[in-house]
Amino acid sequence: MKNIEKYRNAFIDILELEEDEVNEDLILGNSSEWDSIGHMILISEMEDVFDVSIDSEWISEFNSYQSGIDILTRLGVDFINE
Repeated sequence: MKNIEKYRNAFIDILELEEDEVNEDLILGNSSEWDSIGHMILISEMEDVFDVSIDSEWISEFNSYQSGIDILTRLGVDFINE
């Protein structure tokens, strides 16, 4: 499975979103599922799936679908060359 698929699936599985709800416009607080508790569970899932550790400063920066990709890319996760 490609990293982008793993990433999308984390949003779908953890936040219980429909596939069409997971897109570049998705932001923290935009859905009732992506609240503060859902956010921490999502962060934990990203750390497990991609075998990374997301610094506490970056956790607050992870506030949109796109910002999560940017943070994971900084941590060495490749979304382009798959």
